[in-house]
Parts: sequence; structure tokens; C-alpha cells
Amino acid sequence: MKEQVKELEKEQVKELEKEQVKELEKELYGKECVAESIDFAVDGVSEDLDDITVEEELSCDLAKIFTRNKEVVAVMLETLSNGYIIYLSKNTAWLENDNKYVNNITCYLKTISTNAPKRLVSVETAFVKEVVSYCSAKLESIFEKLKNDLKTTDDDNYIRHIKSFKDFILAKDYDMDMHQLSKICYEYYNIVKDDSSIPPKFLGHINKAGSYIESMLSITRCVRNKKYKSQFSNVIMYKGVPDIIKDQPIYSWKNIIKRFTDDYKVFMDNCSKKSEIMERIRK
Repeated sequence: MKEQVKELEKEQVKELEKEQVKELEKELYGKECVAESIDFAVDGVSEDLDDITVEEELSCDLAKIFTRNKEVVAVMLETLSNGYIIYLSKNTAWLENDNKYVNNITCYLKTISTNAPKRLVSVETAFVKEVVSYCSAKLESIFEKLKNDLKTTDDDNYIRHIKSFKDFILAKDYDMDMHQLSKICYEYYNIVKDDSSIPPKFLGHINKAGSYIESMLSITRCVRNKKYKSQFSNVIMYKGVPDIIKDQPIYSWKNIIKRFTDDYKVFMDNCSKKSEIMERIRK
């Protein structure tokens, strides 16, 4: 009789776990569909969000490094007693090089965390190089926009800021690969971000270029934190299958949006001003 009760309890636990996974998938795929409709890219966590959790900040940073080009990536973390499950979903298929990249990033996170607080510089450097290589198409596109900003202009104010940025780059005594350029943009942005005279478009491109290094630094700081040692030492990555979104139960648009904004009406009023967004929402 006791054995039967134990078996019944095991089955109940399995059913409960299945239901929990279904709920997580509904939220994850719902977030992906909302993100795809709005068609935005996360450039980092907003500085205005004082109450953002570590998991929310980490989700934003991971979404950044898992976005290769123009695809939309959604990330969600589930906290276990001794680990994290990181759920990934995107609107395109996971290719062989994507799978290899996800596995490599998982290994980096585990290795960095397991050896914390000791810092493994070689591992962190390899992590950065892998991310930069994977996201190279996106970075090249951003740097191309930044290069166009640096072309000759008649605006004296623009010229002044362009010269300042160029001088900052020239002062750096190392080779200018994408990793170093992103790092320079990250450093320069933090120096000039409060300067109201700098052209917003120019500042935005500098911020985007530097946001990759910012996300990687944020991730490694979090992973090295002894408070999260057991979570990252036992981290698991779970990739959603994009093809199943057509038949996948998901939370409603309103349900997902209300998780991120206090005023749903104001958000929708802003969306209504952009016809291309409303067209995607109606789909």
C-alpha cells in the first residue's frame, strides 16, 4: 500500500511539473510574440528602473548576447533552490551554430561561477570574443551607422562632438577590433551621456555600440557574485521551438504588457500612433 502511495505521489509531482512548464512556455512565447510585434531591441536595462530584479536585468543582458542580427529573442529565468533554468525563444529556427553557441555560453557561465570569487581572465576573455563573433553582423550594422555619423557635417556642434569622440578613440593605444570599439563606445557613452548638447542620434548609436560590452560586463559580474554561485554553477539552458508558436497556447497581449508597464492604456495610446506596430498587433 505504501509503495502505491509513493508511486501516486511521484505521478502527481510529474503532472505538477508538466503544468508548471506549460505555464512558463505560455509566458515565454507570449513575450516573444509581443516583442516581435513591437519590433524593438533591448539596448540595456533602463537607468530609470530602480526596482528591477537581478533576474530581470540578467534576462535583458542575455537577450542582447543571443540576438545575432534582426531576429527577436525572448529570455526568461526560473529560479530553483540550487540553480537557474534559462528559457530561450526566438522567431527563427535554432541552427547548428546557434546550438553550439548556447552550449558554449552555458559552459562559460558554469566555469566562471564555479571558480568565483577567483577571476578567470582567460575564460572571461574567451566569453567576450565568442559573443562578439556571434553578434558580429549586428555590431557591424551599428558601427556602420556610427561611421556615417562621423562624416563631414556643417553643424558646428556636431563637429565638436565628433572631434571629441575621435580624440577619445585615438587616445587608446590598442588595435581597433569590434570588441575594443564596443568597449570604447561603452566608456565614452558613460562620460557624455548627461551632456544635453550632444546630438541624440549620435549618442544613441554610441550607446548601442557600447551596450554589448555593458551586457557582458553585467553578466560576468552577476555570475561571479557568490550569492548566485549555486544558481550559475548548475545553470540549464532550454531552447523553445519557434515553429510551434502557431499552435502554442500563450498569454494574451494585454497580460504580457501589464507585466512591464503600470499604465496599459498609455502604452497602447503610444502604439496606436505607429501604424506599422498596430498592423502587427492586429495579426
